[in-house]
Amino acid sequence: MTLVCVFAGAPAQLAVLGALISILGGLFLSYLDQDEERDRRRNEVLERLAVPLTLAPEHDLYTQYLAFCKTLTDLANQTDPLLREIATLKLASVNSQIESLAQGTVVFAGTETWRAVYEVLLAGTDLREYQSAAWVRSKDYWQDAPGRQSMKANFEAVNRGVLVERIVILRDDLWPRGQILPTDDILPWLEEQNNHGLDITLVRESDLASEPDLLADIGVYGERACGTQELDERSRTVRFILYFDRQAVRLAKDRWRRLAIYATPLSTLLDQIDDDR
Repeated sequence: MTLVCVFAGAPAQLAVLGALISILGGLFLSYLDQDEERDRRRNEVLERLAVPLTLAPEHDLYTQYLAFCKTLTDLANQTDPLLREIATLKLASVNSQIESLAQGTVVFAGTETWRAVYEVLLAGTDLREYQSAAWVRSKDYWQDAPGRQSMKANFEAVNRGVLVERIVILRDDLWPRGQILPTDDILPWLEEQNNHGLDITLVRESDLASEPDLLADIGVYGERACGTQELDERSRTVRFILYFDRQAVRLAKDRWRRLAIYATPLSTLLDQIDDDR
């Protein structure tokens, strides 16, 4: 520019100045692009680090995270395209389940393993009351080994001072109209609970015809969680869903209270039989 200013005329000076400004502008824009690329890469690295940094203080979850990462790394070494496709589909299912867990919902399908969690909830030191509704459509309801074990957990909870209230919904063939007590197929199971200190009330299934949404197997574990059990006609678990959600607990409590309006205490019916005798 010094040489141009000394030896060249005004038009040449303007031309060179324009070229210099253009070059400087290009270099500046190139620097901005490179800086933007560096920012993008830095953000990508931070995003990748965010998960382990967040999980690091949570030892139990971080251990599972590391195991999951190792498994995915091992899977990446598999080269069979069909296996990779199947693995991708399976992982999508697993991710869906993990997402459900993150939202406070646990689903057990076609298995009795939910009872382990059920018993842990009943054994909780912070549990003061447990309200349940049992929709009994068969004399085999909770009569198998897992069911008997769960009943034992109920009895132990009562012994620790937990208030256990159970509304039992009975089909009319198990509690015929005109008959004070349920049939001998189910009465011993009900009396056993009553004798162990559970607050048992009964309602006929047909009495809920106008409110079919009350026909359900539900459990409310204080303010902590609530569960819904789906059974087949042979009283085998089809699905059990556990919700750790305050809104779900509130709705379950409201549902239980509505059901309680129709129920009659078993102790009242037993007293009535004694009076008749």
